[in-house]
Amino acid sequence: MPKTLTIIGMGACGVAAFAEAVTRLSYDPGEGWKIHLIERDDELARGLAFGTEQPGHLLNTESRLMGLYDHEPGDFRAWLEARRAAVGTPLDPDGVEYPQRREYRVYMEEVLDRALGQARTAGIDVQVHREEAIAIEGDHAAATVRLTNGSTIATDIVLLTIGTPDPDRFGNLNGTPGYFDSPYPAHRMAEGIQRDQSVVILGSGLSAIDAVMTLLDNGHRGHIHLISKEGMLPRVEIPAPETGYERQHLTLGNVHRLIRERGRAFSVVDLFRLFRLEAETAAGRAINWQAEDRYDGDAEAALLHDIAAAEAGDEPFQRILTAARHDSTAIWNLLRPADQKRFGQWLAPHFAAARFVTPMANARRLADAMTRGLLSVRGRIDETVANEAGTGFTVRYENGDTLDTPIVVNATGQATTLDEMKETLVKDLLAKDWLQPHPVGGAIAHRGTCRIISATRDAPRLYALGQLLNGELRDTNAVWFNVECAGRAVDDILRQQ
Repeated sequence: MPKTLTIIGMGACGVAAFAEAVTRLSYDPGEGWKIHLIERDDELARGLAFGTEQPGHLLNTESRLMGLYDHEPGDFRAWLEARRAAVGTPLDPDGVEYPQRREYRVYMEEVLDRALGQARTAGIDVQVHREEAIAIEGDHAAATVRLTNGSTIATDIVLLTIGTPDPDRFGNLNGTPGYFDSPYPAHRMAEGIQRDQSVVILGSGLSAIDAVMTLLDNGHRGHIHLISKEGMLPRVEIPAPETGYERQHLTLGNVHRLIRERGRAFSVVDLFRLFRLEAETAAGRAINWQAEDRYDGDAEAALLHDIAAAEAGDEPFQRILTAARHDSTAIWNLLRPADQKRFGQWLAPHFAAARFVTPMANARRLADAMTRGLLSVRGRIDETVANEAGTGFTVRYENGDTLDTPIVVNATGQATTLDEMKETLVKDLLAKDWLQPHPVGGAIAHRGTCRIISATRDAPRLYALGQLLNGELRDTNAVWFNVECAGRAVDDILRQQ
């Protein structure tokens, strides 16, 4: 009897999962499948990250790892080379490329269109719904997805690919004039912030840098304050970080051997020791680890150092972490929940700064803005409050300093825990105990298949990709990793009886 799969969210994860499902069903249709695609935005194949039109919003991962087909990470690079050659600007075959995210969106659209065409040729019934999914009803045998317009979709299996949920943070500022709860979509900042205004951007990671690029792209002249707990910028990308290094110490085999031989759990301290040993082996020298602790340090000096190090190829951290990318989730899951939490408290900001880096072009723009006195970075923020008169905001630091500003942009990044995700559907599933919070973040799921493990046995068959599984799978904001997970999830879904 034919079955029905419903994919909720058609950003990168949704497109990758749909393309993989169509690929499999085209040569092995079984008893037949119907697929529903649900996207609340007007257009499919966009999502939060790739819906931007800002020229300064670049991919943060090198083009060779951004393919949307399972087992084909180089597909996007091949597409990009053909596209550039067609307009007379061929890429250097050995060169590094971090294209604009709006160009990646064109690639996503073509992958989606190709899959839709392939589905028509294969006789796979695909229905597209441009509505928001707000609730799911049913049981293990069958489910019903309810949309905002009141219509419902009967389905056997639901795949949740809702992208990067907005965090429910700084709710005390909502509705205050001059407050932007997210740097996306970028046109809100471009249209709502005067060029001479002072701007506070909460956060100093990649989302915050996107906010800075939006302002710089639009000729901003007022001072830009990047403010966070850590006061650290991401490091600067090095050429081809995915090549040229074979790990000797930080390997899954060594981690497992430690557990087996010692007869006790692998800890976050063990993890850092292995990383330190690997880094000094890769660098060929002792590393001043105290100097590498950039918490609330001189962000401008660190940025200039990173630009020089990237240009010289003398930056071991990225090569190690990129080389470890296929083992990272397995190593993560060998840590106990208590040590996963310690990782979040002790190492996560440093890990993120070295793993999720700034493209060189944007790093140079940041350095130029700092040199001109237009941009500053500071850590140890305590709180941000709206003025009683409703005419601006006050930022307070841990040492008692204050900063008054007319504009605040919340660029603190994606929601991590389920209870801070501003998603109606997530709240519905939480209330039914069909999503169980992971101790570190996201929902509990089967790590190999991405199938949601619910608290009740009669829950519908739910799968998820991306940020919803950040506690289980850790690397869920990397497209290449989500594409691999999509392949595993689709394989399990199509085997369902």
